[in-house]
Amino acid sequence: MIWTIISAVLVLFVSIWLGEKRFIKLEQITLRRFLFAGILGMALFLVLRYLNNLGYFPQPVGAAFMTNCYSSFSGFFIGAAYAQYKMKKDLGDIDYVNTAFISDLLPNLLALTIIILGIARTSIFSELPVSPIRMSSGISLIAVGIYAITLKVTPELRKKGFVILDREIPWKDLISYNWYQEQVIELEFKYKDQIRIHRSVVAPEDEKEVEKLLSKKMIEKMEKEADS
Repeated sequence: MIWTIISAVLVLFVSIWLGEKRFIKLEQITLRRFLFAGILGMALFLVLRYLNNLGYFPQPVGAAFMTNCYSSFSGFFIGAAYAQYKMKKDLGDIDYVNTAFISDLLPNLLALTIIILGIARTSIFSELPVSPIRMSSGISLIAVGIYAITLKVTPELRKKGFVILDREIPWKDLISYNWYQEQVIELEFKYKDQIRIHRSVVAPEDEKEVEKLLSKKMIEKMEKEADS
């Protein structure tokens, strides 16, 4: 068991580093890629199950393997959550974010539920013995919940730029904005040398505030471009 714990800790720290580097962005996860990864995971599980039936993949080895898999998930999401926190901190304080129940409070409640389930899974508050696989699987759920809290369904407008899920866009890359329809703002911006468009819901009582904020940022951008 000691080698399982040591390997799981090592995998955890390596995965934290990989997650913090943000090699994978949410926009890269398409339905096709998600299904392909799911099929590969299922195929791997079936192969390991078959090897277990043949006696080539005994239970202790299988438990160690799954413990390290959970540790890799934990580390990746912990690293990604830290990177998300650092990115938002660098962009400054929040000027505006939609705080409606569906777009803000409900996702946070779901994330907290995942964290609570993760804590329960670790068995630290139950009569079940704490094992590496229980602990690592519980921590992986906690890490997913923490990462989910750092994400917002609607854009966060901050001092130095705005955040859409896990993407940061400085105000200098905002090209234009307009009201696509009532309570829906459309942002046109440059991201990785491509023009992107994002539409988001704005609460009726916040429309004037958002309009004032975005117009101010556009004026500041044009003034800086004129000075340069």
